[in-house]
Amino acid sequence: MKILKNVFLLVVVVGLSYLLSYPIGSLYGSLFTGTGSFVDMTSLLGIPLAYIFLLTSVFTVWGGTKKYWWIGIGLIPVAIVELYLDPNRIYFPILLGFLGWLVGFGIRKLFVGKK
Repeated sequence: MKILKNVFLLVVVVGLSYLLSYPIGSLYGSLFTGTGSFVDMTSLLGIPLAYIFLLTSVFTVWGGTKKYWWIGIGLIPVAIVELYLDPNRIYFPILLGFLGWLVGFGIRKLFVGKK
């Protein structure tokens, strides 16, 4: 049952990252100029960034015992995509993943503190 919970969390993360791709991609585009061409690639740039943030935060809060294994395996394809799309700014997805982990850690501490 723990595997099904983690698979469900992964499906939720993928769905939410698709829904949040445009706002996060537009934030990325406003922070870093020259991220595209004449074609609007805001959603394409936002999907991996939203996935990184949501995966690390959601699995840190509700992941269970093997949450870091799921985070590590889940981030491998996105790391490949990020290295292909924008290797010069690889620090931003790393910082975004660390921020997601901090947010998830804080939320988990709030939940544990209330019990």
